Amino acid sequence: MAPESQEQTSIHGLRGLISKTAHKTAVLSSLVAALFGVPATLAHASEMSDINKLMRAGQYAEALTKTDAVLAKHPRDAQLRFTKGLILAEQNRSAEAIAVFTKLTEDFPDLPEPYNNLAVLYAADGQYDKARAALDMAMRTNPTYATALENLGDVYAKMASQAYDKALQIDPGANVPQPKLTLLRSLNGNTTGGTVPRLASAASAQRDAKAKADANAAEQQQRAKALAAEKLAQQAAADRAEAEKTAIAKATSEKEKAAADKAAAERAAAEKAAADKAAAEKAAAEKAAAERAKAEKARAEQLAAEQAQAQKAAADKAAAEQKQKELQARKDKEQADKLAREQAARAEKEKAAQAAAEKARADKLAAAEKAKAEKQAAADKAKAEKLAAADKARADKVHADKEKASAEQDKAAVLAALSGWAKAWSDKDVRGYLGHYAGDFDTPRGASRKEWAEERRARIEDKGHISVKVSNASVTINGNTATVRYRQIYNSDRLTVDSRKTLIFVKQGNRWLIKQERSGG
Repeated sequence: MAPESQEQTSIHGLRGLISKTAHKTAVLSSLVAALFGVPATLAHASEMSDINKLMRAGQYAEALTKTDAVLAKHPRDAQLRFTKGLILAEQNRSAEAIAVFTKLTEDFPDLPEPYNNLAVLYAADGQYDKARAALDMAMRTNPTYATALENLGDVYAKMASQAYDKALQIDPGANVPQPKLTLLRSLNGNTTGGTVPRLASAASAQRDAKAKADANAAEQQQRAKALAAEKLAQQAAADRAEAEKTAIAKATSEKEKAAADKAAAERAAAEKAAADKAAAEKAAAEKAAAERAKAEKARAEQLAAEQAQAQKAAADKAAAEQKQKELQARKDKEQADKLAREQAARAEKEKAAQAAAEKARADKLAAAEKAKAEKQAAADKAKAEKLAAADKARADKVHADKEKASAEQDKAAVLAALSGWAKAWSDKDVRGYLGHYAGDFDTPRGASRKEWAEERRARIEDKGHISVKVSNASVTINGNTATVRYRQIYNSDRLTVDSRKTLIFVKQGNRWLIKQERSGG
């Protein structure tokens, strides 16, 4: 058989054994976790659950990718590294798996599982010395580890079988059963790198391992003897058949033929007897092996039960102690909380009293400041109002004086305009006379400005002399309009008139011009 085929047979032939012990391994895992402080679940339990699902589905490439991703965040996690080794083993990448498990034994020397799985991989590769050495290390970390005990016995038996085969010069390629070593699927020991306490006597465990190894070696020797006897019988039968064929060919008479037939029958009977004996020996060897396997299984189950019972007792004790500690811790916490609440209440009361006193002082100070501010504000307001009244009085006086001065100036200007108008009329200065009228002068009877001006020119120039005197003039000014009421005495070479007149002046620019003429005062 090819080495690769042998390796696949060694590893994949173990899955039945693993499934039978899965429940027992789970129980031991929880007990060891309770005894030695190993957490039953990791902080990344959900990620581990996803990886396990992929492995159960046979999706090892995806499981390896997921494991590497989680390992990048938790590079020292023992269970993750152990799982990576399992995946590589399932992918027949034995060299890489061996490297992973070897590194685990260096970083976590108290874990038996990596040593055990190294032994399985070495045995699958036919390196039984390395397998035995790895199992010896597993036994040193935990002398009562049942799986390591069984695997060590199988390795010793295989090594004995090899020695026997070599002595009998049996073909090494013959179909000799491979040792059925168990590949562990999980870590149940100390994954923190510390030292795990031993749970049983190392001397007793080593005696059990030696007894099992001796029994397995004897079983393998009996199987090898039966196989050798069967092979020798087959070879002898082949030799006798060849001899018969030669003898029959050489027989030249019926007597020789009869003698040859008799000899052939005797040889056939002898061969049958030898074959029956070999078959009986083989059956006996297989029966003995089955009985020993049954006894060994019973011993292993008893050992596991005893170990589980001891671990359960220790776990129960640890749980009781932990419960007592938790109870005491709760009592201590309750007392501390009560004391803290009382202290907080006192502090709060003192704080409230201090705050009330500070508030009263602040309110009193604020009231005094407010009264002072209000008094000052009232004084400032009275002062400001007094100053404002004085300013207003001054401003009003200035304004009145200014308006009065302006009115007097305007009145004087209007009277000056009136005198200038009368003088131009008396001087028969038609141009000057007409210049005292506004451009929008209200001409009498709706005449045009031109017609009215020509008429006035004619009437003034037609007279020999003219005298116009004004007196008792009173001026009323409203903005840019001034009303002048006065007495007018008109004297010419033809007419003398003494009458009351009213002129309406408008201010245009800097001049007061006549806008309208009325008779009467």
